[in-house]
Amino acid sequence: MVLLAEKLLKPLPADKQIKTGPFLKAVSHLLPYFDCLGSPVFMPIKADISGHITKIKAVYNTDPAKFQTLQNILEAKKEMYGAEWLKVGAMLVLMWLKRGLRFLQVYLQSI
Repeated sequence: MVLLAEKLLKPLPADKQIKTGPFLKAVSHLLPYFDCLGSPVFMPIKADISGHITKIKAVYNTDPAKFQTLQNILEAKKEMYGAEWLKVGAMLVLMWLKRGLRFLQVYLQSI
């Protein structure tokens, strides 16, 4: 858990921008914790979170300089999709990733 805390619980910088590369690396450290829980009940959640990480990595890897922060990804997708940006692409993936991470947080706090 100490490793997890070191990777995920760093304070936000003053500009509130989350760097995409370090974020992806940090959330990737969560996946092995699902294996430690020992129940196959958590495998769909692990697969869901893993899939969302993979999708964000795919966008980031297309142009790491352009997509340095999660905000940069969202702004580019908003520009690309216009009014539909909330229902497709990176926005939707980040929303579901956040929900999966929140589920894990609530579960761990409950035990």
